[in-house]
Amino acid sequence: MAGKGSAAGKLIKYGPIAAAAAQKFGPVVWEQVKNQREPAEKFVQSKVARGNQRKKALAHASTVIDGSVLQVFHANTAHWVVFSGDDPIAVHPPTTASFDELLDRADLANRVRPREHAVTIRVPKPRRRQSASGGATAWSPREEPGPGPHTGSSPVAPGKGQVVRGEVSRDQEPETPQGHSN
Repeated sequence: MAGKGSAAGKLIKYGPIAAAAAQKFGPVVWEQVKNQREPAEKFVQSKVARGNQRKKALAHASTVIDGSVLQVFHANTAHWVVFSGDDPIAVHPPTTASFDELLDRADLANRVRPREHAVTIRVPKPRRRQSASGGATAWSPREEPGPGPHTGSSPVAPGKGQVVRGEVSRDQEPETPQGHSN
């Protein structure tokens, strides 16, 4: 068979070289992977924590009287200050900074109430078609042909023996299948 011993031959030929490279560069490769993995994990964890803090602040504001939330930045980090009326009562995530320091030069008019921040999806109701009488109906009848000239081959030509609306006109008798009699 062709190539039967090629894998074994390559293992014998390149095996010692691969083992030496793994011993020499293995720890370096592991450190590279580890060093690139830590910043990515830290970034993802900070994003998740930031999103959870906003949700926690909105949930907290919904439990107090006249609750609202304002996003402020302190030391390049977003913080959510929870208000009860006009008084700040909590900060998410917790920080050592005082409310005065956090709210310095903050526009309190930008506060968000939890009800305003909720997302409501509205699905439109299906509309009913209007009938000729003006009332709504789910079924509209088929229109009758209007008076006027029709061609002889027209399916709505009156009196031409054509089938109109599944009915047999007066001029034509129903066809009887062959071999059957009335």
